[in-house]
Amino acid sequence: MLEYKTQIIKLQNGEDLIANVSVDGLNHYILDQPMAFNMDFRGMECGLVMRQWLPIQLIKHNQLKIHEKDILTMAEPNEEFVDHYAYTVKKIKDVLIAKELVKDMTDEELQIAINEFEDVQYDGVLH
Repeated sequence: MLEYKTQIIKLQNGEDLIANVSVDGLNHYILDQPMAFNMDFRGMECGLVMRQWLPIQLIKHNQLKIHEKDILTMAEPNEEFVDHYAYTVKKIKDVLIAKELVKDMTDEELQIAINEFEDVQYDGVLH
């Protein structure tokens, strides 16, 4: 079984990724759940923007093999970033599961779910 470690990856083309990384042979890495990210600077504020790097709706596994020559460098992220990454990956998986469940719902079941969702109270904080 492969051992994965969460890493920040800077690709040769300048893209920044975060992924669970494992060594695969002499010249390759396996990137599991890769997400692209960048820092969004607005005035004195700085925000983190993350997005899926692969079209996960179209592939069986959100995983790929990448040649080491395509990687400029790798670094270990701080705990806060690792936690945010893990939270985001979980939320995306939850949404994909929910989409599959909705496909099998009748119109009546879907309307009940929508009504229950409308009753959810917004606390003013986006997680």
